[in-house]
Amino acid sequence: MSIYLQLNGQVSDYLLTGKVSYITSQNIYVKFDKTDKIHPGDTIFRSVDHRLTMLFIVDNTSSVSCVGKLRDSIQVEVDDEVVAKIHGQTEQVKPRVEALVELPQNPTGMGAARDSVTKVVPLNRKQDIQGSLSVSSYTNLSNTSINSTQRMRYTFSTRVSNLGNSRFSLENYITFSHKLGEWAEVKQNVFNALKIYSLAVKYDLGDKSSISIGRRVNNNLSNIGAVDGIQAETMVGKFTMGAVAGSRPNDADYSVNFKLLEYGAFVGHNVSTTTGRMQSSLAFFEQRNNGLIDRRFVYFQHDNSLLKRLYFFTSCELDLYKVVEGIPKNQPTLTSLYLSLRYKVFKQLSIFASYDARKNVIYYETYKSIADRLLEEATRQGLQLRVNYRPGNQVSMGVNAGYRFRDRDLNPNETLNGYFTVNQLPWIKGSATLTANLLKTSYLNGQLYGLRLTRDIIPGKLFGELNYQYVDYNFNNSDSKLKQNIAQINLSWQLKNKLSFSVDYELTIEPVNKYHRIYISLNKRF
Repeated sequence: MSIYLQLNGQVSDYLLTGKVSYITSQNIYVKFDKTDKIHPGDTIFRSVDHRLTMLFIVDNTSSVSCVGKLRDSIQVEVDDEVVAKIHGQTEQVKPRVEALVELPQNPTGMGAARDSVTKVVPLNRKQDIQGSLSVSSYTNLSNTSINSTQRMRYTFSTRVSNLGNSRFSLENYITFSHKLGEWAEVKQNVFNALKIYSLAVKYDLGDKSSISIGRRVNNNLSNIGAVDGIQAETMVGKFTMGAVAGSRPNDADYSVNFKLLEYGAFVGHNVSTTTGRMQSSLAFFEQRNNGLIDRRFVYFQHDNSLLKRLYFFTSCELDLYKVVEGIPKNQPTLTSLYLSLRYKVFKQLSIFASYDARKNVIYYETYKSIADRLLEEATRQGLQLRVNYRPGNQVSMGVNAGYRFRDRDLNPNETLNGYFTVNQLPWIKGSATLTANLLKTSYLNGQLYGLRLTRDIIPGKLFGELNYQYVDYNFNNSDSKLKQNIAQINLSWQLKNKLSFSVDYELTIEPVNKYHRIYISLNKRF
């Protein structure tokens, strides 16, 4: 006779990298090797100043890409790298159990007593290796030779769980990028080309505790960015607690700089139900430069989808230290605040609203020569309201209005844009999206109109995109204008199960100049 005991494995979140493939006036499209682990409602991030900043919430996904509404406070371009936080599923495992052992008869002769005992073998640990190796070429050509460049980029990333079925896990994300003909810059400093975003080893102390050493972005501290040092965390019920000590990468070239010491602690809370999930995290961090306080702050983040049809997200940073005219002060200052609320009125109609307020983040020792001037900069504030309507499975439309301002701006930034999408057009068997964007700022007034066509040319194998945009910008402080016609074609080919190839060509035509951009990428997953 034997029995089995059902246990829950530790939840392991990780980051999945992708690239921005297309940007419209209200939507952003990003491409991954595959999106089977990305779902509507998930968050896509971008690294800003080496810190993960929320880029958008996923609205829809296809086999290799996902789309959402871009936050107007984030500057992003095509081919910029993005990351998705993948929440590892709680894994059910069946550990091996010893057979029942029969004990000898009771020595007192009172009868034959039998007890059953079991010996539970520790949680099974099975090696799992996931990674990718890619080679990319970015070529920019124009009728002015000064703007013609070609950049090569090599990317290697892996995530090894339970190396050799042990308690050790490894992760790395490394890129090497350089312009052809400018190798002297690499020889002068290899970190001008080499960027190590992640390189760490983790050891599981138990089923709910771990410690890691190396360069790593902690999912509970994504706003902090990568930390070179030691990180420890443990789970207690629905809470995750941890501490971090090390240094932050060099601001100039992202190399190791032990003069930039930092340390902190965090606590997170995670609740999942059949209707949604709620995550909260609170972190305290202090960063130093040559032993002196550079920045001390508290960070809080909360996202909540427990209520049906309602999604709420907020994040804020509160600086606890400042230097005014050379005098240190322990004075709380709200550095940034972001609030967003999405409500699904009914199946076809959803409303989104957000408020964004942020001041300059100041590292008082790193930028002490201009810290006072940065401190005086007014808070930038932004409001956004968006309405999406899907009358049927084949048609969707929406309108988005944005308002962003600072006290020193002569005029606030005002944007108004809309889109209309039709899926499964009968004559192209793909999707078409019309976009329009009106922009008014302190320095320009402009319009941007676009048309995007997409389809699976060979389902699951070959995916194609055609884009066209017309740009008409008038600059307020001069008589100059910017008129552009932009055409783009993209093909993504799944050569084999884990080998993919993509090519993207973009032509920009101005009254005088023409610009060509060619992006080619070969990616191998394993």
